[in-house]
Amino acid sequence: MAHTATRPAPAPSRVPSNDYRELKRRVQDAGLLEAQSAYYIFKSIVALATVGLVVWIAAVSTSTIVLLGNAALLGFASTQIALLGHDVGHRQGYRGKRLNLFGRYLWGSLLLGISHSWWNDKHNQHHATPNHVDKDPDIQFPMIAFAESQISSRRRIFLPIIKFQAFIFAFLFPLQALNMRLTSASYLLSGKARKPWLQAAGMAAHLGLYVLLLSLLPSWQMALAFFVVHQGTFGLYNSSVFASNHKGMPTIDENGRMDFFREQVITSRNVTGPVLVDFWYGGLNYQIEHHLFPTMPRKNLRKVKPIVEQFCRERGVPYHEANLFASYWEGFSYLHRVGAVLRAR
Repeated sequence: MAHTATRPAPAPSRVPSNDYRELKRRVQDAGLLEAQSAYYIFKSIVALATVGLVVWIAAVSTSTIVLLGNAALLGFASTQIALLGHDVGHRQGYRGKRLNLFGRYLWGSLLLGISHSWWNDKHNQHHATPNHVDKDPDIQFPMIAFAESQISSRRRIFLPIIKFQAFIFAFLFPLQALNMRLTSASYLLSGKARKPWLQAAGMAAHLGLYVLLLSLLPSWQMALAFFVVHQGTFGLYNSSVFASNHKGMPTIDENGRMDFFREQVITSRNVTGPVLVDFWYGGLNYQIEHHLFPTMPRKNLRKVKPIVEQFCRERGVPYHEANLFASYWEGFSYLHRVGAVLRAR
């Protein structure tokens, strides 16, 4: 179903609605909200085994091609770890507080080298205010404008970039991994984090283990190349998973807030395609369903899609999905239209 991505979201009122309660009842009756501990244990074993394979290859191989491919493999594994960190942040695998907190330290601080408190706070705010021009942290980039109303708040030095942001945005993807680490460090120093010393210890341990991995490589030149390929691949893959889910969908402000059900559906886009697309996105290509039910295990998002789609049809709420190519085309075309305001000056 098509939508006009350039206009603000409709329904300018946050009227309480019983629609979500009814939808949730149907989903609960289908048994799709239950935690999937076995599934997440399996995913965890696969991710850790992949990291182990990377370490072994780094220790025994001297081939440039093999080692650079190994760096890309670690970038893939890092994104899978990020997805597991995302899941424990939503308590998808385990409902117990201690297990989820342990998972956040393990996947976030130790294995990714980021502050899990920073990520959770940012991500929870995104879920609470998706595509809100002033409140959604996922559309608060200093050099990118996701709505015309944001242009006036951007620094003058970035305006030439915003003019042609559609051609620049994707080149920022490989830098995301480094940006996550720098932002995490800044967040810990700000005093906002819970138990910052424990997260800092995990991040320091991550850095130490990473340096140890690089020391296994045959030369400093190879270590540098490994670092660049790994961090770039991780940033590119991780960004590609999240970039097409909301960019180009309607944006909202305080005057355009809606009830929870409509706000989550209208600001999200599903990405369709073969099983390979589901694998690449880790199931988060069913973004509408994920935003409606963030605690739902990722493996159930495909199963709940028909229920959500039918419910949206009954309520007359636009349910938007696009194939992989079209989803990016919509997002980048939208960014280009926003930049047109500056190109016309």
